[in-house]
Amino acid sequence: MNEKLEKTQDIFLEKISHICSEFGLNNIMAQLYAILYFSNNPLSLDDMCERLKISKGSVSVNIRMLERYGVVRRVWVKGSRRDYYAGEKDISKVIIDRLKSMAQRRISEIDNMLKAVYDEIDSVDPQNGEEKEDARAFKERVDALKNLHHKAQTLVKLFNSGLLNNFLGTGSKIKQKEEVLLSE
Repeated sequence: MNEKLEKTQDIFLEKISHICSEFGLNNIMAQLYAILYFSNNPLSLDDMCERLKISKGSVSVNIRMLERYGVVRRVWVKGSRRDYYAGEKDISKVIIDRLKSMAQRRISEIDNMLKAVYDEIDSVDPQNGEEKEDARAFKERVDALKNLHHKAQTLVKLFNSGLLNNFLGTGSKIKQKEEVLLSE
C-alpha cells in the first residue's frame, strides 16, 4: 500500500475509534471494520494483524463480534485455505442497524422499568391527603414518561420500517462493485 495512503488511513483509524465507541464498538472492532471497509479486497486475519500490529487472538475475537453485528462476513478466496473477511460497504446500513439495535435495547430497558414502577405504584397505600397528592403527582409524571416512551417506540418502528434506509439511499453501486470483485 502507498505509504501516504496508509498514513492517511492511520489518522482515520485513530479518529474513528472514538466515534465508534459511542456506538458500543471497542477500538479494535472499529479499526478492524474500518480497514475492511476501505479495502478493495478481502483480508485474512494475518493481514489484519500485520496492519494493526495486534495479536491474532484479538483480531479473531473482535472479527467474530463484528460478524455477529452483521458488518463483516467471511468470504472464500479461490486458491487459499485461510479465512478472509470483507466489511459491509453500505455504511448507512451499518450505522442504521447499530442505531436500531441500541434503540431497541434501551426501549426494552425502559419497558422493564415502567412495568416495575407501575407494579409498585399499585401497592402504595397513601395515609393522608399529602401522601395521596404525592402519589398522584408521581403517577402523573410516570404516565408522562410512558407517553414519551410510546413515542420513542413509534420512532423505532419507523426505523424498522425501512423508510430511513430509503431516505438515506443504499450503497447498491458499492455492493455491486464488491460482488464483482469477489466473484473474480
